[in-house]
Amino acid sequence: MPDKSPTVARRIARFILMAMGLGVTGIVFGLIGALIGGKVIGGNSVGFGALGLALASIIIGYPAGIIVGIVLIKKILHQRGSLLLGISGSIIGAVIVIALAEPLNLNSNTGLLFGTFLLCVPIFCLSGFLLRK
Repeated sequence: MPDKSPTVARRIARFILMAMGLGVTGIVFGLIGALIGGKVIGGNSVGFGALGLALASIIIGYPAGIIVGIVLIKKILHQRGSLLLGISGSIIGAVIVIALAEPLNLNSNTGLLFGTFLLCVPIFCLSGFLLRK
């Protein structure tokens, strides 16, 4: 009788593909949030007010997109997992990166800060989602 359980390589590949899919939905929502946030205050502000709001919209919109992506994975692809742990993993991942930006000196390089943010949020979300599998 052949074993139908997925191999370790398949599980890793599935995890990476799902994390990339979550990242894409997060980026889409982050860009939409940045455009909306920039337009809302862009006409009324002088200086860098629109830039600050656009960055805040990215920081809020990206995890929101990740949460929408994990809900889609659960409902459309019928993957087994815990939505509550996935959503809390997304929020925890975002908070950890923002909270540790100063102590780890991530904020000295914006590419490093946003790269860490873009990687950690979907990984924490997907890890939480698959934790109760």
